[in-house]
Amino acid sequence: MAPTSPSLRGSDGDAAAPPTVLTRRAIYDLVWSQPMSNVAVGLGLSANGLAKICDRLLIPYPTRGYWAKVYAGKDQPQTPLPTAPDDVPAEATITRNRLPSRRPRSRMSRDERSQQILDEAMRIARAEGVHAVSLKRIARDIGISEAQIYNYYKSLAEVLVAIARTELTEMNKARLSAARNCTDPKMRYTLTTIAYLRQVSQRGEIVQELLALPDVRLALRSEHEDRRRVNRDVLGSAFEEAYGVPAWASTFVGTLLTAMSLRGGRLLARGKADLETIERLIMPGIGAGIDYMIDEHGHRAAASQQVDA
Repeated sequence: MAPTSPSLRGSDGDAAAPPTVLTRRAIYDLVWSQPMSNVAVGLGLSANGLAKICDRLLIPYPTRGYWAKVYAGKDQPQTPLPTAPDDVPAEATITRNRLPSRRPRSRMSRDERSQQILDEAMRIARAEGVHAVSLKRIARDIGISEAQIYNYYKSLAEVLVAIARTELTEMNKARLSAARNCTDPKMRYTLTTIAYLRQVSQRGEIVQELLALPDVRLALRSEHEDRRRVNRDVLGSAFEEAYGVPAWASTFVGTLLTAMSLRGGRLLARGKADLETIERLIMPGIGAGIDYMIDEHGHRAAASQQVDA
């Protein structure tokens, strides 16, 4: 279905004025032919209303001071009209009649609006890549002004950090859920590693794109370090209780095995190998590493005694 053409409407309520349909090119030619205020008056609009229509249709228009420089005899470049994406209307209907809103208006709570902004940003990122996310695009898609987004997020970087945090949280929840009912630490480690790799196969590309951005990586650094420390402490306690492995040994071996898993995850996220190949390469190494740690620094009898008790 073709996108609905937006309506440009005046405020004088003149019911007799017939509507006029203008293409993006026609509007573009108008706003570059004379000042926006003059064009707006001729169309029965305010200058701000015309600017919003141009933003909605991705039509560039002269910035403040452009016409003053032109009138002063200074040659000013004209921004070319870009090709419109499929979801942008090719034309607009101009009418002086009051029309109902293109979108039903409903008052959202602050949390609901913030989540709506984040959900739309995530949708764009997943469908088109992180590079396609912009505050202007988000605002246009959900029907608010770009300025309104700043009431909820200070910058685009803050939105991208929120996307990354959400994606990483979901990955961690899936990883922990996979081993929720397992008491043996070796099996838990195996199951959580498999769950991690499978989450990477679903979310890894967008997470890699986000973490490649310095602002996002810096903002999440302390959270990442805290998460790793907690996981390391939990792992150490579990292996010490079940197999008598000292904490330093589980920390050392766990660091090596985690590095192996992360490397596999990066290859998977970048499309260098498929999930089945990565699992076949990594999981035997995980199992062998844990067995070596237990045999060298612990004793399997501890687990047997725990089961007997």
